[in-house]
Formats: sequence, C-alpha cells, structure tokens
Amino acid sequence: MAKAIKKFFILFFTVFFTQWLEDFFIFTGAVIIIVNTYLITIVEGNILAGNYLLGFVLIITGIVIAKR
Repeated sequence: MAKAIKKFFILFFTVFFTQWLEDFFIFTGAVIIIVNTYLITIVEGNILAGNYLLGFVLIITGIVIAKR
C-alpha cells in the first residue's frame, strides 16, 4: 500500500510540474483578479493593488512557461 501511495505522489507531481503548472498559474492569477474585483469596497487600496499585481504576474508567468 505504501508503494502505491508513493507511486501516486511521484506520478502526480511529475505530471503537475511538467504539464499543469502553467495552467495552474494562469487559473490562480485569474481567480485572484476576479476575487479582488468583488472586494474593491472592502480591501484597502494598497493591498488591492498588490493583489492585482500578483494576479498579473502569475498570468504572465503561466503564459511564459506555456510558450516555452
């Protein structure tokens, strides 16, 4: 059983870091931007700007990795 779990984790992380990483970055960046759009009236301006910047950086990083 331990070998099966170890094999699963190795395969999952191998596939994640080789095929899904750029999709994860793009999706996470888009979610951060969408959530910040709904939190405009609640969150302070400097935190909001930092979160938008983080979202854009994640999207750009995902696109660069996908192009490679």
